[in-house]
Amino acid sequence: MVDMETAKNPSIEEKSTAQRRIIKDRHEVGEILAGLIENARREIVIFAPQLDGALFNTSRFARALASFVARHRHNLARIVVEDAEQSIRDNDRLVLLFRRLSDFIHMHQVSDEHIGIREMFVVVDHRSYLYQEDTSKHECISHLNDAHQAVMLARRFNELWDRSEPIQSLRSAGL
Repeated sequence: MVDMETAKNPSIEEKSTAQRRIIKDRHEVGEILAGLIENARREIVIFAPQLDGALFNTSRFARALASFVARHRHNLARIVVEDAEQSIRDNDRLVLLFRRLSDFIHMHQVSDEHIGIREMFVVVDHRSYLYQEDTSKHECISHLNDAHQAVMLARRFNELWDRSEPIQSLRSAGL
């Protein structure tokens, strides 16, 4: 006989496992990424050696990021990349947002000491994350409610951020 109270209230372990997903399909990675940004409330941090235009230069991602920063004057999105030229060249929607909303969206280039990192990660509100251990492979891990791992990734991001430099070409209007 099944205890109805237990059936209605899955354990914390079951909830945690249900919210952790391994994603192998690139299109699904893009959908999860956009969904994370759409649900952000206060802070978004992104580290990527290159900003893959198929993931970050979509209209859905750009709309979600613009909506995020418009929701509250203290909302902040910070991005660190290795290849600034590629990131600017292949992400025109984001470049327009950076220039228009530069008080709320910041993009830096990683320091020389961190060149060659192969992972990519996105952390939202110190709670949700998308993590790709190796950018040459499509497999990612996503979790919607894992504060411990999200905080660890955010700390790693802050270490990268603290040693990075602003990308000056984003500040110019290009005129």
